[in-house]
Amino acid sequence: MSPREAPADILVVDDDARNLAAIEVALGELGRRLVKARSGPEALRQLLERDFALILLDIQMPGMDGFETAQLIRQRRRSRHVPIIFVTAYSREDREILHGYSLGAVDFLFKPIVPEVLRAKASVFVELQERTAEVQRQGERLREMERQEHERKLAVERQRWEADSLREESERKDQFIALLAHELRNPLAPLVTGLELVRQFDIDHDGLARVRCSMRRQVSHLVRLVEDLLDVSRISQGKIDLQFARHDLCSLVEQAVDSVAPHAEEKEQELSVEVASDNLVVEGDGVRLVQVISNLLNNAVRYTPKGGSIRVSCASEGDDALLRVADTGRGISPEMAERIFDMFVQEREGGKGLGLGLTLVKQLVDLHEGTVRVYSQGRDQGSEFVVRLPRVEGKAPEADAPEDEDDLPHLRIAVVEDQEDVAQALQALLESWGQEVRVARDGEQGVEMISSWRPDLALMDIAMPGLDGYAAAEKLRQTFPPEALRLVALTGFGRKEDRRRAHNAGFDDHLVKPAAPRALRRILRSHDDGETQAG
Repeated sequence: MSPREAPADILVVDDDARNLAAIEVALGELGRRLVKARSGPEALRQLLERDFALILLDIQMPGMDGFETAQLIRQRRRSRHVPIIFVTAYSREDREILHGYSLGAVDFLFKPIVPEVLRAKASVFVELQERTAEVQRQGERLREMERQEHERKLAVERQRWEADSLREESERKDQFIALLAHELRNPLAPLVTGLELVRQFDIDHDGLARVRCSMRRQVSHLVRLVEDLLDVSRISQGKIDLQFARHDLCSLVEQAVDSVAPHAEEKEQELSVEVASDNLVVEGDGVRLVQVISNLLNNAVRYTPKGGSIRVSCASEGDDALLRVADTGRGISPEMAERIFDMFVQEREGGKGLGLGLTLVKQLVDLHEGTVRVYSQGRDQGSEFVVRLPRVEGKAPEADAPEDEDDLPHLRIAVVEDQEDVAQALQALLESWGQEVRVARDGEQGVEMISSWRPDLALMDIAMPGLDGYAAAEKLRQTFPPEALRLVALTGFGRKEDRRRAHNAGFDDHLVKPAAPRALRRILRSHDDGETQAG
């Protein structure tokens, strides 16, 4: 029995049964259990089995007397500190009493025993033992509380350390992704610009047309991979900005189909579209919703074999707008259907892409307070993705009319870019639009050229050796106010903090490489309108 159980038993040792009975009667009112022994050896056996709060030990017993029994009790670690009251009818000599105390006695009682005196003394020692046990219990509870508090502090510290580590790892990952995107966007920029130049020449040659279409598809694929990688990082950190407006879902479907149709044609797939006859209006970011539909269509094209069919439809159902993308492709196994929207998951190994397209679909649909589900009967049974979005009343605004590529102002434009391929391609494209262009290869040359030539517009890279784009812009703004020079950052860094830093440095606009020709034409037109797009 452990100390925390507070034993309150009393051991009474006497060879005379009458004395045992008398003591039992006298202590009955204490409410304690009495264990009786008729000899020293029997008492020692009892002490092996349990603990006691008090021992009443007769001195005069045949065989092993009380003094010998007490000596053995004190030699055992378990019973060393149990209080002993000697009971005797014979000796009152000081020598005997001193000998008893030397063996650890706490008191002496002389027969005949007075019940009131016995009860009083016994109750004192029993209560003392109980309080000692309670102190031990409280000490153990205190130690346990201290241990738990220590563990709690360790857990808090561990969580803080893990959070700091995750935060640091996340920041390093973001920096890596931003750098990776910058390095990937630089070689993409002259490809996009060059393809626009080839398109403008409009050479009538069937072989060249096929090559141009193939190049356009592959470049678009590379651009989409880079953007998917960045978008997943932005959404996971809550850094993506959505521009909400009313849109006709069927019109968004048509835009997505136009971008994916060439891929389906290349694989001789039948791509059919069924749109609702009524006005199916949703509230959301039009660009991101087109991205959702395009990703679902690209996924269908990728996993549908040559000659297969893909069907996309939109319709209303109650208060919701439903988008369905179904295919006759390889289908999805039941175990994969539960993980298909997870990051980097693909139905088959070696599939094209990074396994981020469907992850983005799920994240973007969630941001629009919608749902997306996948249904499939299994492998080689095709699949269907169903997107459900809240439908709103009213009509979507009319789509913008196609822009007139010839309606551009004639400007003097400075291009500050350290990548020669990027600079040459951009210069050729701008000159084909009737612009006067000069090129500088770094920030110092750019500041010097702009200061002397005084152009209307400057397209400036950010990551350049020596004087970077931010420092060059700050230097130019000391001389040229916004109305005298329009500064546009043309860079591979496209995070929100990158845009904010460009604005603070003095840039009026921020374009991410590879800049689409449409975006460049917007910049040229906005120069006459005096618009500011930075921020």
